[in-house]
Amino acid sequence: MVTKRFSDRRAFLNFLGASPILAASLVHHALDSLTSQESSPGLQEPSHISCQSDVIIKSVKEALNVNDFDTVARSQLSAAHYGLVTDGAFNNETLKANRQAFAKYQIRLRRLTGIRKVDQSVSIFGVKWDSPIFLSPVGRMNAFYPDGAVVVARAADTTRTLQILSGSPTMLSISHGIDEVNRARSQPVWVAVNSATVNQPTIKRIEATGCPTLVWTVDDAAAGNTVGAKSLRNVGVPDLNRRADSRCSGCHDNLPPALRIEAKTPMDVIGAVGGYVDASSQAPNWDDIKRVKDMTNMKLVLKGIVTREDAELAVEHGVDGIIVSNHGGHDDASARGSIECLPEVIAGVAKKIPVLVDSGFRWGADVFKALALGAVGVGIGRPHIWGLAAFGQEGVETVIELLRRELQVVMAQTNAASITDIRRESLMLQTGPN
Repeated sequence: MVTKRFSDRRAFLNFLGASPILAASLVHHALDSLTSQESSPGLQEPSHISCQSDVIIKSVKEALNVNDFDTVARSQLSAAHYGLVTDGAFNNETLKANRQAFAKYQIRLRRLTGIRKVDQSVSIFGVKWDSPIFLSPVGRMNAFYPDGAVVVARAADTTRTLQILSGSPTMLSISHGIDEVNRARSQPVWVAVNSATVNQPTIKRIEATGCPTLVWTVDDAAAGNTVGAKSLRNVGVPDLNRRADSRCSGCHDNLPPALRIEAKTPMDVIGAVGGYVDASSQAPNWDDIKRVKDMTNMKLVLKGIVTREDAELAVEHGVDGIIVSNHGGHDDASARGSIECLPEVIAGVAKKIPVLVDSGFRWGADVFKALALGAVGVGIGRPHIWGLAAFGQEGVETVIELLRRELQVVMAQTNAASITDIRRESLMLQTGPN
């Protein structure tokens, strides 16, 4: 009923748009209003962010792009779980910026390139992957699909895709969690930890699984992530207490206790209202890099670096790699898209260590732009979770393949037969208004 009403109203607006009587601006305003009405209650996502189809596909064969899986995921997941993965922190300014920033870079296309086949393979830390596209860490995977982390691992393995597993409290509290994920793969995953869990017991536990690379997510130290709180509030959970909600009975009992920040929380606890913070942990600083590196033989990658100064410090302190990221807009109010941060981080590392990037990537053209700016890998978070929630392993595999197909087209159109052929000269920085 909703889909039919949406289609009928869209057809009517398109009819009006063809009339010379109405100004184009009026139609655009009406379309924007219509699209925003289709956003889920509580999210109120602006139409320039949401690219959801008005068609709910029935199989992966009907998918034309990754946004088709967003529509299915929204129909499959509870409002709280969909909001948890889709919404952003604060006023969504960084969430919006992640998408808006791509328009600032235009691609210079070439003609008559004669390219009929492209090679997307890349090597990261000596391991070859079929594509520079990797799966970013996402916590609470079982909220989106049964045994979600294992299912994603199988999809990543069949597509020869780098997977970074979230070392969330849930995953780390399950004795067989990481091991079970690795059993679904031909080689161990990278594992991501946050500032509250970057301690010797956790690191030794992860290293024992054969993990080659530890990813330290450093963009969450100030507890700015209010996404979880908003998802609870929007479905009416009393006092934002998951454990008190009958719909989540038992789901969160195995999570360690954490402080939910309130307006009345003492100001010596840094964090935004609604966010979680581990009051017992110390605020990390650059001296902690040596402490962590001394605990392990794994390579250490910092996830969340967004400035040249911090990139230089990362190199200075012996970090093995960087992931430019703003946590998909989940943690800060910077209003800077990750693609905007990438050039200065690339300049800061001066080709001394590899730089990867994630946050906001939805199209093969987005991936190409990051590669042209110097990234060696491009991560997707929400898209592979949409695929997981929609169709399980097949959904994740199809999301990856769709992005690869799109990247293939752009590479051929820019005379790049391989990833190493992609050049910065293929991009133009837009100087006029968006």
